[in-house]
Amino acid sequence: MCHGLTTTQTRELAYQFAVANKIVTPPEWNKNNKAGIHWLHGFMNRHKELSLRQPESTSLSRTSSFNKTNTTTFFLNLEKLYKKHNFAPNMIWNLDETGCMTVTKPPKVIAVRGTKQVGQIASAERGTLITVLFFINASGETIPPVFIFPRVYFKDNMLKGATVGSKGMVNPSGWMTEEIFVESLKHFISHVQPTIDKKALIIMDNHASHVNLQVLSVQEKTT
Repeated sequence: MCHGLTTTQTRELAYQFAVANKIVTPPEWNKNNKAGIHWLHGFMNRHKELSLRQPESTSLSRTSSFNKTNTTTFFLNLEKLYKKHNFAPNMIWNLDETGCMTVTKPPKVIAVRGTKQVGQIASAERGTLITVLFFINASGETIPPVFIFPRVYFKDNMLKGATVGSKGMVNPSGWMTEEIFVESLKHFISHVQPTIDKKALIIMDNHASHVNLQVLSVQEKTT
């Protein structure tokens, strides 16, 4: 709630909106999967309330910290939404991904001084990245997470030992994608079951996979 859209994200959303509404677009749009730069200039001219601003330069660690700009903007936006919808604590949700390696670095061991090679039992595999999407609300409740495995095809045994109800998906890189996030959002909706009279607030970052028309379409279908 404290990040604006880049010009590229805006153009991509405009193109997705045009395709969803079966609006004929220039060949250049179809080639690049985003609206043209001239469209963007016209859009900005039509909406004088918008301006292109240079965001505060922050590292990833600072973006996650309590600096004045981020904190103030976030809580002002949160206050507006809360006053408008009066969300119950169990309907205010935080969604966040984290990457986990399947093989950790072996810890140091004690050995006789001068020994050049010390063995330790470890997995023969190289560590691979698995992304996990977690959900928790302001009441401290959670729903089963979503696991993204670095595979082409999903197999049920990948979720062996996971929380009952967890959802498993695959992507060769193991990273979150727009398509996987849409399915993750459907997983969230199936558990939380928001309605037009019982709305849910989702607090998350503005990762590229979270900012697309498909996500907005899924949200609209629940109201």
